[in-house]
Amino acid sequence: MIFKILRVDLEKHYLTDIHQKTIINAVHRMATGSSAEQADRPSGMDVDMRQSSATSGSTENLSSQMQEVYETINVLASSIQTLNNDTQRLCSESVRLQTSLESLKQDYSTLKLSVEEQEAFLTGVKPNQEILQQDVASLKQRIEDMQYVSYDGTLIWKITSFREKMSMLSLI
Repeated sequence: MIFKILRVDLEKHYLTDIHQKTIINAVHRMATGSSAEQADRPSGMDVDMRQSSATSGSTENLSSQMQEVYETINVLASSIQTLNNDTQRLCSESVRLQTSLESLKQDYSTLKLSVEEQEAFLTGVKPNQEILQQDVASLKQRIEDMQYVSYDGTLIWKITSFREKMSMLSLI
């Protein structure tokens, strides 16, 4: 939070006329080769550019150079603002993705637990199913055996696939 406040204050400061004029004066001193001693003096920053120029031609040249520096500073300040906006957007996107990731981790854990429970259930059901299938087969066999039992001395034969066999005989 403090970083954000400082960043906003610095952005405002970089856009002030005093800051930009100070940078222009510093660039001018570096371009003209003024001594570091003059730049260190407190009143050195307040020197008017017109006083340091010897001729009007060099003043116009210096003025155009200063205008270019001023425009460059404005472009840089605008770029800083864009970078700050991008940083803020990326931070919020990062927070959103982090939240989404945590949610997915919880969902994954729940899903994994559910799968393990289902596997345990199916493992327990499988033997029961095999036993039931054996019981059904056994009952089916007993029913078939009971259908053809006669207690009055009559013998009953079961002919499987009777219709198919009859249709084959009729073709011959």
